[in-house]
Amino acid sequence: MGMLERRAFLGAASLLASSLALSGCVGGDVEPTKTPKTGEDTGIQRQPIDVLPEGGQWMTLSCWQSCGGRCLNKGYVVDGVIVRQKTDDTHDDSQDYPQQRSCPRGKTLSSTWLGEDRIKYPMKRKHWQPGGVDYHPELRGQDEWERISWDEAVGYVADEVKRVFEQFGSRSFLGVSWDGLPYASYLGGSVGIMATGSRGSARLAPAHLGAEHDGCDVKRGQANDRFDLMYNAENVVLYSFNPAWNAMGSPMWHFMKAKENGATFTVVGPDYNMTASMLEADWIPVRPGTDTAFLLAVAYEMLRLDEEGGNVVDWDFLHKYTVGFDAESMPANAASAENFLGYVKGEYDGVPKTPEWATKICGTPVEAITKFATLLSKENKVMTFNAFGCMRHTATENLEQLMIAVNSMGGHYGKPGQCWGGYYFDGGSDAPCNLILTGSSGVDEAKEKLGIAPKKMLGEPCDDVVSAAQVWDAIFNKKYHFTGDIRNDAPESACEERDLDVRFMDFGTWSAMRSYPDTVKAVRALREGGIECVVGRGILPKLDIQFCDIVVPVISDLEKEAILETGEGGREIVYHYDKVCDPLYEARTNREFESAILTALGEDPAGMYPLSEEQKLYNIMAGTTVICDDGVTYEPLLTITQEDIDAMGVEGQPQQGRITLQEFKEKGVYQVERKQGDNFGFIAYKDFVDDPVAHPLATDSGKFEIYCQYKADILNQAKLRAGDEWKPYPTYVTPVEGIETTYADFEDQVKGDFPYLMYNTHYPRFGNGVYGNTKSLGEAFATPVFMGEKVAKENGIATGDTVLVESPHGSVLRIACVSPTYMDDVLALPNGGWSQFNEEGIDVMGGVSTLNGTLMQGMGCTSFNSNNVRVSKYAGDPLGSDSSRQVVLSAE
Repeated sequence: MGMLERRAFLGAASLLASSLALSGCVGGDVEPTKTPKTGEDTGIQRQPIDVLPEGGQWMTLSCWQSCGGRCLNKGYVVDGVIVRQKTDDTHDDSQDYPQQRSCPRGKTLSSTWLGEDRIKYPMKRKHWQPGGVDYHPELRGQDEWERISWDEAVGYVADEVKRVFEQFGSRSFLGVSWDGLPYASYLGGSVGIMATGSRGSARLAPAHLGAEHDGCDVKRGQANDRFDLMYNAENVVLYSFNPAWNAMGSPMWHFMKAKENGATFTVVGPDYNMTASMLEADWIPVRPGTDTAFLLAVAYEMLRLDEEGGNVVDWDFLHKYTVGFDAESMPANAASAENFLGYVKGEYDGVPKTPEWATKICGTPVEAITKFATLLSKENKVMTFNAFGCMRHTATENLEQLMIAVNSMGGHYGKPGQCWGGYYFDGGSDAPCNLILTGSSGVDEAKEKLGIAPKKMLGEPCDDVVSAAQVWDAIFNKKYHFTGDIRNDAPESACEERDLDVRFMDFGTWSAMRSYPDTVKAVRALREGGIECVVGRGILPKLDIQFCDIVVPVISDLEKEAILETGEGGREIVYHYDKVCDPLYEARTNREFESAILTALGEDPAGMYPLSEEQKLYNIMAGTTVICDDGVTYEPLLTITQEDIDAMGVEGQPQQGRITLQEFKEKGVYQVERKQGDNFGFIAYKDFVDDPVAHPLATDSGKFEIYCQYKADILNQAKLRAGDEWKPYPTYVTPVEGIETTYADFEDQVKGDFPYLMYNTHYPRFGNGVYGNTKSLGEAFATPVFMGEKVAKENGIATGDTVLVESPHGSVLRIACVSPTYMDDVLALPNGGWSQFNEEGIDVMGGVSTLNGTLMQGMGCTSFNSNNVRVSKYAGDPLGSDSSRQVVLSAE
């Protein structure tokens, strides 16, 4: 494959965005792109990349957002200013040893993080006053700002924390940060949040099922290594997966290599996406949120085909490596004699899970279900890679277990060219067994050695955990349904209704108003829920920041030296990130902010931060190891001299490694060089399949659990929706919002007020909620709402029209893009927009959580893709480009 071809593959999303502009899927004030003919003079004057200003140097830039690849970005920096960017050129590019090339989002690092929309100094909302009396919550999100000093900001926060803890206790402190709030735990704890995030219902204790896709276990994982994909694949299934958009980096190149080597591809999902087009894949259409019904019918068909002709179901695999498929394979702890086989055949509810039963739910043609069942036969070598869009729905808690069951029926585990596993964003691709393991920061050991324990002076720890799906209701209604953090283990306390009175809220650096369901309800909770002080810290003015009372600016990753740690990127690479410039404006670190709060309260922050940031970085780098040629042992990566230690101002011992610390810093990357036949390959579950006794899974039975008593017990204990019954084996549970609720009468197929399904797709413009305020990406990538031709025709909509999309929970404006590649009755809205509401209460930026409701079911999954909607041509002014609505907060 030539270089030009590969660049074309990596630029697929950009090409699609250009096609959207050409077809009119942009706002009314943006002219469609005119593509010049070959050889035509464009009139653009380009400065050669090798002509650089004097006095600068190339530095490695941290691209820390989980948008697909954790790719290498370099910036030419002059006096702390990035004047030019490039990507990986540290070695020649090849299929086996690929450069880590960046995507369009990485090209905007300078304008995104060092732009005019940076939060520059601490601010206080003008009409907020401390003390819990004169705080005017009704003005949050629309008040003016006053500039304050850092000392004032810390004083306000410390005083409010102390007041709230002393008057109301730790259960009145809500902390919603993704990375925790150390100072809150130090002082007495706070109410936590249980969010399922990108993985959705797959977060339901996967180890109890045998689905070990989390973590970086060096022995086992779900997906096979990319070399197995490229050179051994025969049939590849991409399930709920569109890597051309949601896994930028090298994955598409690897899939294209597999295609070049003869592999055929099948895409399963609600649209024939860019990846399917590039790979010339077969398409199995499945409506959003209906994958459980679809796969139950696939299981039924595999059984029927096996009964008719044999050699479809791998009975030996099922009985040796799984429990609960049939009466022969029940686990010792089973509380019922029911099993998966009996359910699929309809023995317990009188409903065989036939394709005819499923097609009414999932919309998949009967013959397509049979075709997919045939593909998964044990006679075929099949590699199935899934992302988690299909699990970000209500009532999908059975789906991962069902995927295990169906894949086990074909015996597609532990063998070359066969697997079913995650191959998604940066931390999950290429299998989780890292070839480079970064060291420990040493913080825990230092805390123990220091002996300073938190006094918890302001209250007793609480065990309250609110699921993100109900947090806004909990604030407003002052009560919630406690289930504990059931992502991992059953709660020690009983699931029950609890009172909750939130008086202080710290958003940390998280984006809860965008990342938790129901932004409309979030606005109401923050204005009417009785919260007396809301604090936020940030780099950019995301929606959470706009609704705070006290805001402080924090540094970006471009303003500190760092290393990419294990689990944050691909298995073959590690990066060193340079400090490009000193903290901009008045920005400080989270550590400085939290330490200042503790100091103001008379506490010693050393118990929370026992090591300097320089010492932590040194410990991580000194402890980093890289795999040896034998594929088993590891050796230190870095040679570190006493001079290096002295220059960092840390304590440590010189050591010998594979490369010098100076070389690592200069290149900014170390990558294990791969080649076909090396010892670094990986076949998921191979040790288990080779010897299940010596290498059992981390389940109660040591096997894949198609019958899992733990799963049933924890979901039935949660009792989030009356009437639901969760079996130990995978069954179909009707969702609280799904295909059935698009009908006024599902049985007679009478459509209701919100007749369409809408899901949220990852998209080249965004990295989840990041880049939503980046003007250049808003100009380059239109962000329309996609819909099929049937939806458009029923509502008189054409490509380029401004449309109103409404759900029972909120409404957004978008530009329509009509395409025959979407199923009937389905819309797709890209994930990442920062909500902005006009005078009518309509979100003009298309925030996905504006349409998403607080849907309580199962484990309380944050079900971003479960949306019943209607769409109509908007009668008001055309929407225009998102780039014209950049948010900038200022007190001046």
